[in-house]
Amino acid sequence: MTKSMQIKNNQLYLGKFPLSDLVRKYQTPLMVFDWAHIRERMNEFTEYTKSSLFSTRLVYASKAFLAPYFCVLMKEAGWWIDATSGGDLYIIEQSGFPLSRVVFHGNNKSTEELKVAVTKGVGIIVVDHIEELRKIVQLATQYRSEVNTMLRINPGIEAHTHYYIQTSLLSSKFGLSIEDAQGLEEIMQIYLHNPMVRLLGFHAHIGSQIIDVKPFVACARQMLEFSHHTEKLYHYPLRHLNLGGGFGIRYTDEEIDYGRLLSLLLNEINANLLSLSYQLDALYFEPGRAIVGEAGTTLYTVDYVKSIWGGKKYLFIDGGMTDNIRTALYQAKYRVANVNTAVSEKMIIADVVGKCCESGDIIAQDVEIPFPDQGDVLAVFSTGAYCYPMAMNYNGALRPAVIVVDGDQIEEVCRRETYQDLEKLFTKK
Repeated sequence: MTKSMQIKNNQLYLGKFPLSDLVRKYQTPLMVFDWAHIRERMNEFTEYTKSSLFSTRLVYASKAFLAPYFCVLMKEAGWWIDATSGGDLYIIEQSGFPLSRVVFHGNNKSTEELKVAVTKGVGIIVVDHIEELRKIVQLATQYRSEVNTMLRINPGIEAHTHYYIQTSLLSSKFGLSIEDAQGLEEIMQIYLHNPMVRLLGFHAHIGSQIIDVKPFVACARQMLEFSHHTEKLYHYPLRHLNLGGGFGIRYTDEEIDYGRLLSLLLNEINANLLSLSYQLDALYFEPGRAIVGEAGTTLYTVDYVKSIWGGKKYLFIDGGMTDNIRTALYQAKYRVANVNTAVSEKMIIADVVGKCCESGDIIAQDVEIPFPDQGDVLAVFSTGAYCYPMAMNYNGALRPAVIVVDGDQIEEVCRRETYQDLEKLFTKK
């Protein structure tokens, strides 16, 4: 459960609100964020990434969940935000967040997206490959704009997580291999001869949902040595380093102590800087899932309980893979609760499945919860990251509303889609 959740009168509450009351007002499916939980996570990252040797810049990885409301929160907290598309840049800019505090990612940024980044003063463009760098140089020259960049390096570190979210294998589509000396030479020559495009330092991201400190430590050690070596080799100051994100959260039985993990990582970084005699001005981290993942809970209505021949039982809900594709895509696992009856002697073991015409439309398997009546509400925990951003209109499904609960206050940050919204991109005869 999230920080503000509790069980009262055998029902699940968030703050002072019974979740069943929120459902009556906002309908289901409904995504609910606990602002106290988000604030606690942000404070942890702020506290445990401090160092006397460098400044730390915390960058919210918005691909986990992006809405103007969250941009405002990050602006007020002094954080940066990352973006991965022109659409992200548009939403961030329209929210009033300064583009000078945006890190722009992507392995295939379009010319139009790069033009926006160059002309509107995006803080840092993370360069994926040499052809992209050439395009940035061309645009910087054309528009007479100075551009700050980082170069994404693939350190070849294997993180023990799902293959689809391992991003630093040497076969990965992202970045320049740390072993590619010739590729680095060609890229550095471009920087050396084009001073309007500045290389601040390197970026690395080894994957997602990592709960062990060892891969982070290995990445930090390798990237610090690589940065220091490259700086000396080319006599080019490389005083910024971005170690990406990937910090895991608890979905079922994972145990994560962010304070301990971050403290161990920072101690290792400080020790390496001192041993290398390497001056680092700024270190960046990009937590996304770790900030919003556990803070989000999705609520569904149970429409039917179905038993099939052989004894298998299903709980049919009014959402599914259209608002949470992670189980189908990554075989993700979730904890589920009955909002209306937290504890009961009458239990059921069943799969929670959606209404799409797909056998893979599954939210959770072999869930044991109090037997729900038709119309009861299920809470699926730790859905705050990557569920809403991946939501879709498959089978004509509508994206859910999203609300944030802060004590006794509720803010609707994403309205529920309507059938009329489905028409907006279609042409008429």
